[in-house]
Amino acid sequence: MADKDFKLKNKLTISGLTNSSGVLLSENHTVDSHTNLATQYGGTGTTVSPASGEFLYSSSGTSYAPTSVSSIVPLWSASEISSNITLTKNVNYFVNTSSSRTLTLPSTPSVGDEIHIFDQTGSAATNNIVVNSNSNKINGSVQNLEIDTAYAAVVLIYTGSGYGWRVG
Repeated sequence: MADKDFKLKNKLTISGLTNSSGVLLSENHTVDSHTNLATQYGGTGTTVSPASGEFLYSSSGTSYAPTSVSSIVPLWSASEISSNITLTKNVNYFVNTSSSRTLTLPSTPSVGDEIHIFDQTGSAATNNIVVNSNSNKINGSVQNLEIDTAYAAVVLIYTGSGYGWRVG
Protein backbone atom coordinates (compact mmCIF):
# COMPACT_ATOMS: atom_id res chain seq x y z
CA MET A 1 0.00 0.00 0.00
CA ALA A 2 2.86 2.34 -0.74
CA ASP A 3 1.95 5.86 -1.80
CA LYS A 4 -1.53 5.64 -0.31
CA ASP A 5 -2.99 8.21 2.05
CA PHE A 6 -4.54 7.46 5.41
CA LYS A 7 -6.75 9.58 7.64
CA LEU A 8 -6.62 9.68 11.41
CA LYS A 9 -9.83 9.46 13.38
CA ASN A 10 -8.62 11.67 16.22
CA LYS A 11 -6.82 15.00 16.08
CA LEU A 12 -3.16 15.19 15.06
CA THR A 13 -1.10 18.36 15.41
CA ILE A 14 1.66 18.95 12.88
CA SER A 15 4.38 21.45 13.78
CA GLY A 16 6.66 23.32 11.39
CA LEU A 17 4.48 23.10 8.25
CA THR A 18 2.88 25.90 6.31
CA ASN A 19 -0.13 25.95 4.02
CA SER A 20 2.00 25.87 0.91
CA SER A 21 0.71 24.86 -2.52
CA GLY A 22 -2.47 23.43 -1.04
CA VAL A 23 -0.68 20.56 0.67
CA LEU A 24 -2.25 21.25 4.08
CA LEU A 25 -5.76 22.68 3.93
CA SER A 26 -6.24 23.58 7.57
CA GLU A 27 -5.34 26.40 9.87
CA ASN A 28 -2.86 26.29 12.76
CA HIS A 29 -1.38 23.08 11.34
CA THR A 30 -4.11 20.96 12.96
CA VAL A 31 -5.48 17.92 11.18
CA ASP A 32 -8.74 16.51 12.57
CA SER A 33 -11.62 14.36 11.36
CA HIS A 34 -12.99 17.21 9.24
CA THR A 35 -9.79 18.37 7.56
CA ASN A 36 -9.19 17.73 3.88
CA LEU A 37 -5.68 16.81 2.83
CA ALA A 38 -4.50 16.93 -0.75
CA THR A 39 -3.30 13.59 -2.06
CA GLN A 40 -0.23 12.76 -4.06
CA TYR A 41 -2.47 12.02 -7.05
CA GLY A 42 -4.31 15.34 -7.05
CA GLY A 43 -7.41 14.41 -5.08
CA THR A 44 -8.86 16.52 -2.30
CA GLY A 45 -9.24 13.91 0.40
CA THR A 46 -12.49 13.45 2.28
CA THR A 47 -14.35 14.50 5.38
CA VAL A 48 -15.83 11.03 6.03
CA SER A 49 -14.76 9.71 9.42
CA PRO A 50 -13.93 6.01 9.65
CA ALA A 51 -15.57 3.87 12.34
CA SER A 52 -13.61 2.06 15.01
CA GLY A 53 -11.24 -0.47 13.42
CA GLU A 54 -11.38 1.25 10.01
CA PHE A 55 -9.20 3.69 8.13
CA LEU A 56 -9.71 5.72 4.97
CA TYR A 57 -8.18 4.05 1.94
CA SER A 58 -7.95 5.02 -1.71
CA SER A 59 -6.79 2.78 -4.51
CA SER A 60 -7.20 5.65 -7.00
CA GLY A 61 -5.81 8.53 -4.92
CA THR A 62 -8.92 10.64 -5.50
CA SER A 63 -11.77 8.78 -3.84
CA TYR A 64 -11.62 7.58 -0.23
CA ALA A 65 -13.83 5.20 1.68
CA PRO A 66 -13.77 3.76 5.20
CA THR A 67 -12.11 0.36 4.90
CA SER A 68 -11.06 -2.45 7.21
CA VAL A 69 -7.77 -4.29 6.84
CA SER A 70 -9.59 -7.57 6.16
CA SER A 71 -11.28 -6.10 3.07
CA ILE A 72 -7.87 -5.36 1.51
CA VAL A 73 -5.73 -8.17 2.91
CA PRO A 74 -7.37 -11.59 3.16
CA LEU A 75 -7.29 -12.98 6.66
CA TRP A 76 -6.18 -16.59 6.89
CA SER A 77 -7.25 -19.13 9.44
CA ALA A 78 -5.94 -22.58 10.31
CA SER A 79 -8.01 -25.74 10.64
CA GLU A 80 -6.95 -29.21 11.77
CA ILE A 81 -8.85 -31.85 9.78
CA SER A 82 -9.57 -35.44 10.83
CA SER A 83 -12.63 -36.13 8.64
CA ASN A 84 -13.91 -35.60 5.10
CA ILE A 85 -14.98 -31.96 4.59
CA THR A 86 -15.77 -29.26 2.03
CA LEU A 87 -13.00 -26.66 1.88
CA THR A 88 -13.34 -22.88 2.02
CA LYS A 89 -11.01 -20.17 0.73
CA ASN A 90 -8.21 -18.56 2.76
CA VAL A 91 -7.72 -21.47 5.14
CA ASN A 92 -4.59 -23.48 5.96
CA TYR A 93 -5.79 -27.07 6.34
CA PHE A 94 -3.64 -29.37 8.47
CA VAL A 95 -4.84 -32.87 7.60
CA ASN A 96 -4.52 -35.79 10.00
CA THR A 97 -3.65 -38.68 7.67
CA SER A 98 -4.13 -41.52 10.18
CA SER A 99 -6.84 -42.45 7.62
CA SER A 100 -7.42 -41.47 4.00
CA ARG A 101 -9.30 -38.17 3.64
CA THR A 102 -11.45 -36.63 0.91
CA LEU A 103 -11.49 -32.84 0.84
CA THR A 104 -14.00 -31.25 -1.55
CA LEU A 105 -13.25 -27.93 -3.23
CA PRO A 106 -15.85 -25.13 -3.08
CA SER A 107 -18.60 -25.46 -5.71
CA THR A 108 -18.56 -21.77 -6.78
CA PRO A 109 -15.01 -20.45 -6.46
CA SER A 110 -13.97 -16.92 -7.44
CA VAL A 111 -10.79 -15.91 -9.23
CA GLY A 112 -8.03 -15.52 -6.65
CA ASP A 113 -9.49 -17.91 -4.07
CA GLU A 114 -6.66 -19.78 -2.40
CA ILE A 115 -6.48 -22.94 -0.28
CA HIS A 116 -3.45 -24.51 1.43
CA ILE A 117 -3.35 -28.21 2.38
CA PHE A 118 -0.68 -29.82 4.58
CA ASP A 119 -0.16 -33.46 5.53
CA GLN A 120 0.11 -32.81 9.27
CA THR A 121 0.90 -36.34 10.43
CA GLY A 122 3.12 -37.51 7.56
CA SER A 123 1.10 -40.53 6.42
CA ALA A 124 -0.24 -39.29 3.07
CA ALA A 125 1.97 -41.79 1.23
CA THR A 126 -0.10 -44.58 2.83
CA ASN A 127 -3.37 -42.78 3.59
CA ASN A 128 -3.86 -40.45 0.63
CA ILE A 129 -5.58 -37.08 0.68
CA VAL A 130 -8.01 -36.84 -2.23
CA VAL A 131 -9.02 -33.33 -3.25
CA ASN A 132 -12.40 -33.66 -4.99
CA SER A 133 -12.77 -31.07 -7.79
CA ASN A 134 -16.52 -30.62 -7.17
CA SER A 135 -17.01 -30.58 -10.98
CA ASN A 136 -14.48 -27.75 -11.46
CA LYS A 137 -11.16 -28.04 -13.26
CA ILE A 138 -7.87 -28.72 -11.54
CA ASN A 139 -4.86 -27.83 -13.73
CA GLY A 140 -7.06 -27.54 -16.82
CA SER A 141 -9.24 -30.69 -16.54
CA VAL A 142 -12.12 -31.87 -14.43
CA GLN A 143 -10.25 -34.33 -12.24
CA ASN A 144 -9.52 -35.03 -8.61
CA LEU A 145 -6.12 -34.34 -7.08
CA GLU A 146 -4.42 -37.08 -5.08
CA ILE A 147 -1.85 -36.06 -2.47
CA ASP A 148 0.30 -39.13 -1.83
CA THR A 149 3.59 -37.78 -0.45
CA ALA A 150 4.36 -37.78 3.27
CA TYR A 151 4.31 -34.27 4.78
CA ALA A 152 3.24 -32.76 1.43
CA ALA A 153 2.20 -29.13 1.23
CA VAL A 154 -0.11 -28.08 -1.63
CA VAL A 155 -1.37 -24.64 -2.64
CA LEU A 156 -4.47 -24.34 -4.84
CA ILE A 157 -5.35 -20.99 -6.47
CA TYR A 158 -8.49 -20.56 -8.56
CA THR A 159 -7.62 -18.92 -11.89
CA GLY A 160 -11.06 -18.96 -13.55
CA SER A 161 -13.26 -21.47 -15.33
CA GLY A 162 -10.82 -21.97 -18.24
CA TYR A 163 -8.03 -23.59 -16.20
CA GLY A 164 -9.70 -23.91 -12.82
CA TRP A 165 -7.61 -24.55 -9.72
CA ARG A 166 -3.86 -24.19 -10.27
CA VAL A 167 -1.80 -26.52 -8.09
CA GLY A 168 1.49 -25.14 -6.85
